[in-house]
Amino acid sequence: MWFKNLTLFRMDEQELPTDAALAELMDSRRRPDCGPLEAFSVGFVSPFGPNHDGLLHTLAGYDLLALGQEKRVLPPAVVNDVVADKARAIEEESGRPPGKRRRRELAEAALTELLPKAFVVRSTTLAYIDRAQRLLVVDSTSDKTAEAVATELREALGSFPAIPLAAEGDPAVLLTAWLSGAEPLPADFELGEECELRDPGDTQTVISARGQDLTAEEILEHLKSGKQVSKLALIFDQRLALVLDAQLKVRKLKFLDLVQEKLGEGDDRGAEADLDARFALMTHELTRLYSRLDALFTFA
Repeated sequence: MWFKNLTLFRMDEQELPTDAALAELMDSRRRPDCGPLEAFSVGFVSPFGPNHDGLLHTLAGYDLLALGQEKRVLPPAVVNDVVADKARAIEEESGRPPGKRRRRELAEAALTELLPKAFVVRSTTLAYIDRAQRLLVVDSTSDKTAEAVATELREALGSFPAIPLAAEGDPAVLLTAWLSGAEPLPADFELGEECELRDPGDTQTVISARGQDLTAEEILEHLKSGKQVSKLALIFDQRLALVLDAQLKVRKLKFLDLVQEKLGEGDDRGAEADLDARFALMTHELTRLYSRLDALFTFA
């Protein structure tokens, strides 16, 4: 269990329930099975997987949780084909095509007929609460998915004031200064091999570079022409590789050998003990990263 992406929410000073109370409140928002006539269901599931019941796993001030979603996959084209066939049959029988109201009724009937037969696709999003730093950390860079986790916590707790992490200044300015050399890159960071550049005056102009020396002259020329860094690959303390964007989201997160070696062999630990070990190591490393980024970007 390693998070691959990070969207962070800053929680306000509202007191959180105890771990036991939080787990009990979350149980009221346990994900129901998607009913035969339901297109979508959402709620908390066990972070240990489908064969476990516990919704919250707590370790040293960190609370691991998981949001589960079920969605019935019913392509609109399939519904349209059924409606078209029925409309054609009505026209052949009556001599005239059905009107708009009748076609809406046909579409509703087609949904009722087809939805129970549609495939159900399940997805799980992991997240954790860092009580000391007052953060909600979601393993996704999708605004919709990250907000869904925060929303379910609000529904469970009645109130969960949390907003996406933001900096006092524009992160793109500092990222651009690092890449251009106008500001020295901090000693515990190295440039990776990926960046995205945007023209502030032309949102359609995007330059993407992957697997490339970011100090190359062609990259510097784009910066000289006024483009700003919107995404930048970095290596932190030879321990984490990541792509940091101008919204302070972390993408393509990888835990490098110096971290992986600390984990050791987990064959004899069992599934829960192995998750404990990974979770403890991951939260330790991500807390170090968060503290360092806070010092550099000054989170609001």
